[in-house]
Amino acid sequence: MNTVHRPVWLLSLEAHAGLVSCIVVHGEVHDLRRNPWTMEYRRVPQLVAEALREGAFKTVIEWDPVIGIHGSDAARWGELGQAIGPTEAQGTAYAVAPDARFDSSPQLAPVTVEDFVAVMLTAMVDGTERPTAFVVNLANFAFSFGQQPSQTERNLLARLAKAIIGRDDTEKTGPRNLLVLVSPNAHALPLSMLPGPAHVREVVVPLPDRDERMTLLGDRLHGWKLKNQPKQGQVAYDDLVDALDGMSCQDLLNLEELSCRSAKTEELTADQLLSLYRHGIQTSAWEALSRDKLLAMPEMLAERVKGQSHAIEKVAAVTIRAYTGLAGLQHSRRQRMPKGTLFFVGPTGVGKTELAKALAEFLFGDEEAFIRFDMSEFNHEHSDQRLVGAPPGYVGYEEGGQLTNAIRKRPFCVLLFDEIEKAHLRILDKFLQILEDGRLTDGRGQTVSFSEAIIIFTSNIGAAEIDPTSSDEQARDAFRSRVRDHFVREMGRPELLNRIGDNIVAFNFVRDRNFLAEIMRSKLGPLRSQLKEKYGVRAVRIADERTFLDRVALEIDPTMGGRGAITALTKWVIDPVSHFLFTEVSDRSLCIGKTLIIALDPDGSPRISLEAE
Repeated sequence: MNTVHRPVWLLSLEAHAGLVSCIVVHGEVHDLRRNPWTMEYRRVPQLVAEALREGAFKTVIEWDPVIGIHGSDAARWGELGQAIGPTEAQGTAYAVAPDARFDSSPQLAPVTVEDFVAVMLTAMVDGTERPTAFVVNLANFAFSFGQQPSQTERNLLARLAKAIIGRDDTEKTGPRNLLVLVSPNAHALPLSMLPGPAHVREVVVPLPDRDERMTLLGDRLHGWKLKNQPKQGQVAYDDLVDALDGMSCQDLLNLEELSCRSAKTEELTADQLLSLYRHGIQTSAWEALSRDKLLAMPEMLAERVKGQSHAIEKVAAVTIRAYTGLAGLQHSRRQRMPKGTLFFVGPTGVGKTELAKALAEFLFGDEEAFIRFDMSEFNHEHSDQRLVGAPPGYVGYEEGGQLTNAIRKRPFCVLLFDEIEKAHLRILDKFLQILEDGRLTDGRGQTVSFSEAIIIFTSNIGAAEIDPTSSDEQARDAFRSRVRDHFVREMGRPELLNRIGDNIVAFNFVRDRNFLAEIMRSKLGPLRSQLKEKYGVRAVRIADERTFLDRVALEIDPTMGGRGAITALTKWVIDPVSHFLFTEVSDRSLCIGKTLIIALDPDGSPRISLEAE
């Protein structure tokens, strides 16, 4: 037995079995795992029972609240039941045929949780002739009573606790009888009402590690139907093993089935198969990008963001790194990290959020792929629960987390965390996990991946302290230095900056009134679209546009950046047009096919008119 290779969680189970009276097995308990003695794949609860039989336990009683007593030792239940005598526990008189939907092993009629606990209590306290273990699958359904259990439920818990404490005979040696509670989430069990760690230990079943994925692929890959099927020893084979990181053994079997189904019409590559399984599409949004489109990226982004060419160049470099498949390789070959991570810092209103929106639309064809979280709303200690969801038993548990729900709904996105310096430190710990592992587990135990997203943090750190009249290069250096000081000295989180690397992008102050005029010009597009759609206006034209925009730019406070330009545009264009349409246009049909003219009166005020052209 000692020569058989076993995973760590199974070794932990064997080490504690017979030493303590109760073991809680939780985690990936609905998954399949390879039996190290028979080399067959079994569900975790069944493997737990088989591992105990390989050890010191001659009898292993398997029970769950759905099908009752089952397993190869089911017949022993009747012998145990005779000790207390409830008719439901008498065993063979209630035997039924095996049900292949659940298990091919012998089964008995369903046994209620009360009768099961009664027999198990006697066996645990009084002992049995043969070392006996009780394995309870779906224990979260059998022993989960909420925050305020009824008196009947408390009585049941008291009996369960008594069974776990077990015998009082300290002279008796040998393994104790054992209760194993199997549940996907330990929080769903009333552990706080049970005896402490001297009697109860937890064993966590993790997702399969690389060696386990490698073993399963070695056993099953011959059944996969893939284009350019990878073989052991090839780089493509190792890449596939790494790409499956974060998946369960059941996921791998599902992929095998999906590859066979897809092959009936078209064989897929490994990457296409994974994309189809994870996102429902064969080709990811990243693969849909083209070299020609990326070459035009700086120019396209510059149409919306003015005066920040260096920031656009950095965004383009990060995007190209993701497109070529080299993102994250400086940290790991597994490529499970986000496609890119950026930290935008600079004064307010200079285009940080606008650049993120423009990037989302450029990459994914839709500005809806831009997801923003205002970190000033997450400055309390328990704010992280809003992002990932409340734990079991708390209000909001069923709703999940705002962040995990959003990324599950739109895995291909630009994710913006605005004013990151205002977030609570516990939130920063979640960000570290995202940047390092590329995934988060929500309060319901469901894992979401960030590997298809670009993550952007924004901040105004130093904006009130840095001289806006300094050169662009000096200001950018000062912003980057201020960010490092804040996270290293004030927040004590240098590891967050380590994950971001040299992707701290400082934005320029927007002082040049020509840039402010360009910002206003770029914002006229939505006005033209709205007037055309709602009023049928054929075009919007500004008479002597350059002079008009230069005149408006004089009204802008440069310290307000682009937001000042938008405020001026509202005052000089949006409000006058709105007033004109309300007071001068009695019927929208009067606007159809006409051109709306915006001009300056001799007194410098805006004048609006409609002309037929």
